Amino acid sequence: MKKPFRIAFVFAMLFNAAVCMAEAPLTSIKYVTVADIQASLPQKPIVAGFDIDDTVLFSSPGFFYGMSNRDGRDSTNIYGSAPLQSKEFWNDMNGQFDKFSMPKKSGGDLVRMHIKRGDKVVFITARHSSEKSIVPRILMQDFRIPASDVIFTSDSSKTKFISANNVYVYYGDADSDMKQAKEAKARPVRVMRSSFSTNQVSPYHPGAFGEEVVKDSEN
Repeated sequence: MKKPFRIAFVFAMLFNAAVCMAEAPLTSIKYVTVADIQASLPQKPIVAGFDIDDTVLFSSPGFFYGMSNRDGRDSTNIYGSAPLQSKEFWNDMNGQFDKFSMPKKSGGDLVRMHIKRGDKVVFITARHSSEKSIVPRILMQDFRIPASDVIFTSDSSKTKFISANNVYVYYGDADSDMKQAKEAKARPVRVMRSSFSTNQVSPYHPGAFGEEVVKDSEN
């Protein structure tokens, strides 16, 4: 583990939620519970798709370190000026930093509901792929599922991957998740970001697409 990683972890947990993006008016949001979603699904098994970051995992510690570290030469970022485009960052994020990611309770409740129904669960993430990845193992351990099918889109649109995998319902936190799920003819369901998330890049406006929003899913 990089020396200052523990410090980065603490900063990520204490990050001020006041800078979070604006949300749609509360009265316009269609809140649903896990039980509501379960009751609305077809009786036959379906394919349920999930985003990873801020949807099923609170992974801000790794991303915070990647974006803010000064461990390089002359106190520069070891991943360069564009960490999210760095192969070394993704090798570290996928290969070791997810040991410090925490499972979201709401994500676990949703995954387990679908597994209990006999549905196929796939994880479709915009993360870049890497030479080494512990992501499938982390998801299997955190959510106690027998297998973990993870698709890395490398920052390209998820639409074709959602469509190709016949995803019936797709859960995500970002506006792009909702938009791309709709484009793929999947049912979009929003999972809310933790107030401690350091993600200030992906637009986030719950309810903006008329999608359902999982109640109390910040944690």
